[in-house]
Amino acid sequence: MNNYTIISVFATCCYLFLFLAFMAAKKTRVIKSFMTVLAAFLFWTGGSFLMRMEMWPGYPIWFHVSIVGLIYLPYAFFYFVHALTESEDRIFIKIWFILATINNIINVTTELYIPCPELVLNSNGQTAFIYDIGWPIAILLVSAALMVLHMLILLIKNSSENPMAKRQFIPIFVGIIALFIGNILTMVPFFSGFPIDIVSGVVNAFCMFYALYKKRLFRLTLLVSRGSCYAMAAAIAALIFSNFIQPFSMFLEKNMGSIGSYSILVISLVFTLSTLLLYSILKKFIDNVFIKEEIFQANNLKDFSLAVSKSLHVDEILGELVQVIQNTISVKKVYVFIHDMDGQAYTMVRSTSPLDNRNIKISADNPTVKWLLKNDECLMIKDFKRTMMYKSMWEEEKRQFSNLSVECMVPLKDGDDLVGIVLLSGKEKGMNLNSSDISFLDSVESVASIAVKNSRLYEKAYQEARTDELTGLLNRKYFYLTIQEEVDKIKDKSSLALVILNVDDFKLYNQLYGTKEGDKALSRIASIIKASVGNSGYVARYSGKEFAIILPFYDTLSAKNLAESIRMQILNLNKRSEDYALKVLTVSGGVCSYPYSASNVKQLVEYADMAVYNAKRKGKNNILVYTTGEKIDVESPKQNLGFKEGVYSSYASTIYALTAAIDAKDHYTFNHSKNVAYYATKLAAAAGLNREMIELIREAALLHDIGKIGINENILNKKGQLTDDEYEIMKSHVEQSISIIRHLPSLDYVIPAVIGHHERYDGRGYPRRIGGEDIPLAARILCIADSFDAMVSKRAYKNAYSVDYAVDELLAQSGMQFDPKLAPLFVSLLKEGKLEIQNNTGKEDVS
Repeated sequence: MNNYTIISVFATCCYLFLFLAFMAAKKTRVIKSFMTVLAAFLFWTGGSFLMRMEMWPGYPIWFHVSIVGLIYLPYAFFYFVHALTESEDRIFIKIWFILATINNIINVTTELYIPCPELVLNSNGQTAFIYDIGWPIAILLVSAALMVLHMLILLIKNSSENPMAKRQFIPIFVGIIALFIGNILTMVPFFSGFPIDIVSGVVNAFCMFYALYKKRLFRLTLLVSRGSCYAMAAAIAALIFSNFIQPFSMFLEKNMGSIGSYSILVISLVFTLSTLLLYSILKKFIDNVFIKEEIFQANNLKDFSLAVSKSLHVDEILGELVQVIQNTISVKKVYVFIHDMDGQAYTMVRSTSPLDNRNIKISADNPTVKWLLKNDECLMIKDFKRTMMYKSMWEEEKRQFSNLSVECMVPLKDGDDLVGIVLLSGKEKGMNLNSSDISFLDSVESVASIAVKNSRLYEKAYQEARTDELTGLLNRKYFYLTIQEEVDKIKDKSSLALVILNVDDFKLYNQLYGTKEGDKALSRIASIIKASVGNSGYVARYSGKEFAIILPFYDTLSAKNLAESIRMQILNLNKRSEDYALKVLTVSGGVCSYPYSASNVKQLVEYADMAVYNAKRKGKNNILVYTTGEKIDVESPKQNLGFKEGVYSSYASTIYALTAAIDAKDHYTFNHSKNVAYYATKLAAAAGLNREMIELIREAALLHDIGKIGINENILNKKGQLTDDEYEIMKSHVEQSISIIRHLPSLDYVIPAVIGHHERYDGRGYPRRIGGEDIPLAARILCIADSFDAMVSKRAYKNAYSVDYAVDELLAQSGMQFDPKLAPLFVSLLKEGKLEIQNNTGKEDVS
């Protein structure tokens, strides 16, 4: 037969084309395995080509190169199928590789399986290669068959587990069959000398390529332009005809008579026509299979759809929209305008560059807007300029579009509403938008419109969940989330201030003017606070008549000055002539800062609340700052109770009236409350609390067991151990204490301390079973003072324990029952002689 070198050339060009294309692709495991197959094919066909060309250093060398590729090919193909089916067991990859390597070594050294062919001259004087293949090739075929069988098992197994993969694997099955048949036919005498195996390899490679394409594991159209494909086609045509020019010329001269004298012209004409035919066939094939632009746009649209489906934030969606438009159709500029809340205009919110001037609006009555509302498609400005609507536009509007170089407007619609507009400038290199671009923009508009609609619904619901319905401020839940986030951001790098404002006598205001007027007052107060704070912080409605202001990077003085300014504005709120009949509104405020006065959010809120409480007690309509670290002698009634003339004395009679009531029923409880007040205030002072907080703790200590008024005397004074039922009754004194105190509004700030004095630091206390720093600081202090006095005092059911025993218990229970910082501090006060034991046995010194 003839020398079929051209077949090897064609096959090598195909493999080289695919290999170079995939060199630029993302190297996934599947892509790497396919490139391994292509490399094996290149060795096989490239070696075959160089062998048939009898290139240096001789055809035997290139024969062995070709056979090395052929023997490795089943292994490479198995590696590809293994990766394509995502099989996890990789032991057989190593086994088949070792087997292929052994077969190659045997064949290269002994030529046992496929001996080097004999080079002969045919009757036309052309060289041909004659193979003398014996039975040992069966060993090689069995090895290859085992690998092919394993491949088929993997494909069948994967297809049964994933029915959708069946159609994707059909090309693989076809390729396997083609490759197997091609290699079997090499042993048929009719195909002796004809590289049928190489032809089947080309078929197999394109079947594999098609399987990858259907599985969308690469984007060949991003790697190889249509022009390069046509150049490759022309090169292949030239190679083909370069081998046929001489024999075709001889055929014409011998058989065509007079036409033979014009053989050069005829050959040129046939070559040209054949090249054009091949070009047309390849062009049609490439257009149908590798349409670069359309597939590129489809993939980008898919990625865009996936990206926006994962987001419910308008800003993120618009950012993806700008990016996908610019990356896909290569426009110079993209501008996105969104409908204002007032509905009067569309404001630019996104563009391709952060340096673009975004203080641009498109009026809602702009003719282009009316056109977009009426039509669900893109508006080309060059076409719009021919209409009467364009002529009706103001010159300023025309100039605005001209300055932005707008060529196309894309609507973003939510039903019949136009929620946004996308403006596009011209494409790069002065190209115009084509029909494919417009079709892509229509598709993007549909996806973006749905995404924007969903995100607007989400953000509306999100905003409603975060804000107070009456005032539009943050609600209590999101106040706590926001302040925690801000504290986490700041840490110890800067400071954060919290201001809490409480409207004075607001219950009376509602009684005088009704809740409707009260709601108006709250809304007006909220507006004043929000306007005063601006973008410097966050404003929340903390409770019914309380507002909280979070001020990141504010120090205490700056926050107090702002709070004073707000207080004065609220004071003047009802002093206008039209509001003469309304009661003047005032607020009492507390300021606390992190990290100077509080170490965490809980303390920050608690201390700001405490400052509000003290502002109320000092006459209302003022702002107080919570401070720490004051040196206070808790044994000096003048210093402790005289921080504001008449403040403590005004409540002392109420407190002692209540404690006297319990004294009449249980004298121990009366003395115990006084002892706890002494220990607790000493500990509070040592802990660095300010005098207002110490006074609150004193009052809480005096009232912490007031609920025992409601406990049966038999239980209170029982000499033996309480039963489970009696113990449950005894524990109820905490709730009963709160039930009494809550009817004394002037003393309601002692409730957190009273309700938590039987909680344990490890969370196993009662009544709420809270733990750690969730227990108010005042309650943790009371817990230590209460427990210590209970241990060192004589009770109906026990004698007094020694102070040493009580000290050991405090330290042993530190971190479990007691605060791990406060318990050692209390013990140190005892050992330093700064505490006197307040019990019936007299004073003891444990220093």
